[in-house]
Amino acid sequence: MNNIQATKQSALALAEYTLDGGQKLTAETIKRYICPDATEQEILYFLELCKAQKLNPFIRDAYLVKYGSQPAQIIVGKDVFIKKAHASGVLRYIKAGIVVADKDRNIIEREGTIKFDDEILLGGWCEVSRTDREFPTHHTVNFQEYVQRKKDGTTNSMWSSKPCTMIRKVAQTQTLREAFTDELQGLYEQEEMGIENKLPEKEVKVGYATTGQKQGIMKLASMKGLYDYDNPKDISKMQEFCESNGYCLKELKYEEVDELLDLLSKYEPKEEVVIDTEFTEVVEEPQQTVLEV
Repeated sequence: MNNIQATKQSALALAEYTLDGGQKLTAETIKRYICPDATEQEILYFLELCKAQKLNPFIRDAYLVKYGSQPAQIIVGKDVFIKKAHASGVLRYIKAGIVVADKDRNIIEREGTIKFDDEILLGGWCEVSRTDREFPTHHTVNFQEYVQRKKDGTTNSMWSSKPCTMIRKVAQTQTLREAFTDELQGLYEQEEMGIENKLPEKEVKVGYATTGQKQGIMKLASMKGLYDYDNPKDISKMQEFCESNGYCLKELKYEEVDELLDLLSKYEPKEEVVIDTEFTEVVEEPQQTVLEV
């Protein structure tokens, strides 16, 4: 191991951020629960950014996202910009909307996201006013510069179905970052980063089985006849197996995963015993009723 590698591993081992609730964010928890494919450098940068900006990735304030061999990207949650602006104590107001051209080519800045069918969406705008500054920060963004497209050139699903909402959000994000540089420096939202995939919304539960571990468990369970991918909501057989061995599937601990996988690997489904017997149908003679006269 060279000196650079040793220094990097030492930095990772020492890197730690204590959240408001007392929970600790470490390189190990990021690797386990947030982004397993991230490099050591990406993990360290993410941890230090969360520490500097007081972000809690366990409640989805921030995401570390990595696809394939591409560099990991840091994205903040949808409410972080607004929360930080309000927390500053100097926010006077935020206004945001869209920029359209009507049929006579008049350019209109309209608050909100309402657009008539005969209008052309040109972009988005936002205005942010602070009590400690004389003039507000006003910013516009061009729709064509930010609309996200697929490899074939067509607009992706989010920008195709909600173009006004998306471009307004980009304008709002950029204006808030200009108005609150110290509070929002280095932070970017999903709409700016070109990431279409839906980000997870559930709170991360540290100490419990990760999503990847659960997927591995259910894959093995399907091979043992305890789970059916064609009926994914029915986990009753797997729950029963876990309970019979002293585990709770929904609250499975991280250290219990290997034990459960070992039990699953040794489990042999019971074969149904079918008894082949001949069956002779008995036909009863109809009873005759005798009437006494």
